[in-house]
Amino acid sequence: MDSTDKLIEISHELQAIASAGRLYTKNKFEKERYERVLELSAELLTIGVDGIDRKQAIDLFEKNDGYQTPKTETRAVILNEKDEVLLVKDHDGKWAMPGGWCEYNLTIRENTIKEAREECGLTVEPWRLVAVHFHRKRNNPDSFFSGFKYFVLCKNLGGSFEANIETTESAYFPLQGLPEDLNTHKGTPEQIALCIKAAHEEYWEPEID
Repeated sequence: MDSTDKLIEISHELQAIASAGRLYTKNKFEKERYERVLELSAELLTIGVDGIDRKQAIDLFEKNDGYQTPKTETRAVILNEKDEVLLVKDHDGKWAMPGGWCEYNLTIRENTIKEAREECGLTVEPWRLVAVHFHRKRNNPDSFFSGFKYFVLCKNLGGSFEANIETTESAYFPLQGLPEDLNTHKGTPEQIALCIKAAHEEYWEPEID
């Protein structure tokens, strides 16, 4: 770990301590101290990351306040009879399997169904959990916050795509012909290959980081 990565890691730990402290303390003086720790964490982040200023760092922390736990994300894996995977194109122009952060009041199953319906217009039935991957290990090592991705194989029960506020296109792609603008932060070719393999196994043990 180089000095920049070390600064970011220290910043993250201080931010986690300060956020939890602000949440649980009942003492106003302790709260002021935790506020100061949060400010110092932001200062360290501006040193470790190019292009981020103190205000942006504080805003980032405020959006992820409270006790720091990993975020949870689902990805619906929908295959056709040719083993092609369904991808949707986000408004940023990149392709990914349908999915997103879990809503606070939904299960993994419910969120998988919801995201598939919203992003590709399909009604799906989740039938196999393929993997739970730590996204800082598999997808985005430079992410300040941590999260887990749940890859879930789904049966397509019907529906049709319509452009929406999240996605502009929907299409099936073979593993060897994935789009160049694949959003690997949301799913890599290796993860897609793992999902296709899981679909053909009689029994499957989910791969868990």
